[in-house]
Order: sequence, then structure tokens, then C-alpha cells
Amino acid sequence: MKILDKVIGDNHPSFLIAEIGSNHNRDKKVVFQLIDATAKAGFDAVKFQIYDAEEAFSKNEMTTDVGLEHLYGVRPWWEIARDKILMPRDWFEEMFEYARKKKLIPLSAIHRAEDCKFLLQYGLPAIKIASIDFTYFQLLEDLSKFKLPMIISSGMANETEIDNTIQFFEKQKKEDIALLHCSSCYPPKEEELNLNNIINFKNKYKIPVGYSDHYSGKLSSALAVGLGANIIEKHITLDKKFPGPDHSFAIEPTEMIEMVRDIRNIEKMKGSFSRKLSQNEIKNKKMIRRSVVAKVDICINEIITLNKVKFARPGTGVQTYEFEEINNKKVKKKICAETVITHDMIEK
Repeated sequence: MKILDKVIGDNHPSFLIAEIGSNHNRDKKVVFQLIDATAKAGFDAVKFQIYDAEEAFSKNEMTTDVGLEHLYGVRPWWEIARDKILMPRDWFEEMFEYARKKKLIPLSAIHRAEDCKFLLQYGLPAIKIASIDFTYFQLLEDLSKFKLPMIISSGMANETEIDNTIQFFEKQKKEDIALLHCSSCYPPKEEELNLNNIINFKNKYKIPVGYSDHYSGKLSSALAVGLGANIIEKHITLDKKFPGPDHSFAIEPTEMIEMVRDIRNIEKMKGSFSRKLSQNEIKNKKMIRRSVVAKVDICINEIITLNKVKFARPGTGVQTYEFEEINNKKVKKKICAETVITHDMIEK
């Protein structure tokens, strides 16, 4: 799978997405600062949200239904989403342009085909499907028609639902999709993360697999990469103490830098699926391994025997496992005690 010039899959760096979401606080300066922090940390992409609040929520759903009355009072949730959560549509052109200026790929969760059309005019290169729409097949079919790569979050979906959605895309002959493991808890407890499922997804579906991370802190994203995640999506904020539903479990700019650093180091640590010695280890092998060393002076034409040698560092001579090759053979020249014995000192 490829998004612009970024190849996503095994044997490639994990594709790191910084999720601004609602953490802009309806302040354009905050969005610019978050994009700057994303670029400085070394993420690959920055992600926004776009939807129509009246379409997305029942007007009977209240802040009390989503547990946010302490932040916004008792009001219809769609009004809060419209007035407090959503980024104004007239910001997107400028934000996409600024993200690209900072060498970032601008992305957005898409909940309606018309929103995809709207963002295409600003160069939307891929579609993110949020967990809310994982089984919304009418939407998935509509969005598939845009022929863009898709990243799909699977929060709240059971195995049957996941199988059904993957099979749906197979029937659509859509191959450029990636599946994100996700726990739709905000934040989840450690025992709710189930990160080993990343391995299950990779083995079962044979497509790029990632992790949409709502856990507090940066540990779970790094662990997910260690388990094979090809994509990481992580909420970001300027300050966890800002008011809003997603700030508390997001990571701040310093943590963003640390997370990217940790992930890139983990990618180096993972290595390959075969045993390979580094040049440093080969060098150390000669210094640290034991070899055959004279325990006493051994005169010319004298026979090598076990009682005349010891096995000690360094490992630059006859190796311990090679001793039988020189045992009971004559030496060509005098070998002083504590000398490392090499093959050229022994008669053939």
C-alpha cells in the first residue's frame, strides 16, 4: 500500500499519523502549532476530522449521554460538536497547504462522500474510516469509488464484523486498504488494549495492519510497532489540561518527539527474521571468545596435549571446538607459555 511517496507495509518504516481531531479548540493558531509540533517530532502525516454534526448525531442525544455534561453543561451533543468540536470547513485549504509545506501528508477521517469530494479539491491523498463507520457498508461503497487508499479503524468490531468488512472490500476488488487495531475506550485500561491482536490481524488478513492508539502516554504505540504495526495513529495536544474530550489521553509535543524516536529505534532493533552478526559483534568475537593458549612452554617438535594448554581469551587462535584438530600433533616452533596457538604453528 502506498500513500503518495510513503510505502506502508512490512520492511518499511511505520507510517506515523498525528491525530489533531478536536484538540484544536476552535483556535487556528493551535492548529498551526500542532502541525509544527508534528513536523518537528518526525511524524509522516497529520490528521483532521470533517463531518456534519446534524447528520452524524441524533438531535435527541445529549451531553449527558456521552458523559460530557461536566465540560459543556446539559445541551444537545450535536450542537457541541458543531460549535466546539468541529474544525471550520473554511480552514481546511489553509491547513492542508501548511501541512504539505511542513513535509507532512494531510489526512482526514471521512464520514460522507460529499466531504471526500470537498477535500479532494485540496489534495486529499487517502481516506481514513473511523471505527464508527466500520460496518457502514453504504458509506464504504461510496468512498471506494474515489479510488483512494483507505485506512480503516476497527474499534468496537467483533471478529465476524471484521471478517465481513474485509470480505466486502475483497468483493470490491479494493486492495489498497490497511486495518487498524483499536480499542474504542478513551482512554483504555492496559487490559483492554489486546495488542497481540495486531499479530492476529497480520497473519489472518495479509494486508498492512496498524494501531489507532487512545491509551494515555506513548508506551503502547511503541509496543505496537514492536509487534509489527505498519501504521500508528496517535492523538496529540499542546496541553493535556486543555478542556475537551480528547486532550487528557493525547500526547504533548515533548512526548511526540520521544514517541517517534522510540519507534524509529525499535524499528532498528527489530532487525530481520534471520540470525546476522554485525561488524561490531564479529570484531568482539575475536576479543571475547576463548581459543587454545599454551599453559607451559612447548618446544619445537613437541606434541600438543590437553595438559599443556588452556582455553582462554582472546579468540584469535585455534577455537575451542577445533582443539581435536591439533591434539597429539607436533608444533613447528617453540611456543612460549600464555601464547595464543594458531593453526600455522602446528604441523599438518
